[in-house]
Amino acid sequence: MKASDARVAVLVENQYQELELWYPVLRLREAGATPVIVGPATNEVYASKLGYPAVANVAIGDVTPEHFDAVVIPGGFSPEYLRRNPAMVEFVKKSVADEKPVAAICHAGWLLATAEVVAGKRATSVATIRDDVRHAGATWVDEPVVLDGKLLTAQLPNDLPAFMAGVLEFLDQAEPADRPDLPATQPSPAHYTRPAVLRSRAAGPGSANYRAYAELA
Repeated sequence: MKASDARVAVLVENQYQELELWYPVLRLREAGATPVIVGPATNEVYASKLGYPAVANVAIGDVTPEHFDAVVIPGGFSPEYLRRNPAMVEFVKKSVADEKPVAAICHAGWLLATAEVVAGKRATSVATIRDDVRHAGATWVDEPVVLDGKLLTAQLPNDLPAFMAGVLEFLDQAEPADRPDLPATQPSPAHYTRPAVLRSRAAGPGSANYRAYAELA
């Protein structure tokens, strides 16, 4: 297929790294592809590490890997929240099982480890989580971008140009596939008028389990 015909899931949660989400989204749009920001819910705002807000186009519970041609997982600290969500973990696991291209950068290796999809693979990540990636069974490689089959991993925001070049090459080489229509989507523009502030709340009355959430200042 042509990259311009592709639909790509970009996963979002709180404390995502700004460049690692918006660079892929905007680069995919520039190439004519359809990036779809997928989050836990569409009625929430997600704060980046510096307070840049994002809104999910669709909720993870409303889509499956069959809706997409590839998956991009941004880093920052959002993968720590993504890996706590069973639906996100299962989405990544099934995407790999279905041999869809999966691209993960920086701390996104946390989600790959929890999804148990890196065993026996060559992979990289930000150096601070290399032990996590190794303990998940991967051969960690100190290179900016590493490709093993349809798993593409990268280390840092500076590596985004090569990372996205690999994603676009994946899409150009992929076979066209029938995809179900997406559910209704919410817009997620790459601009804002107010920063998002990260807060936390108890999961329920009297609960000691707290969940992060964001709201516009």
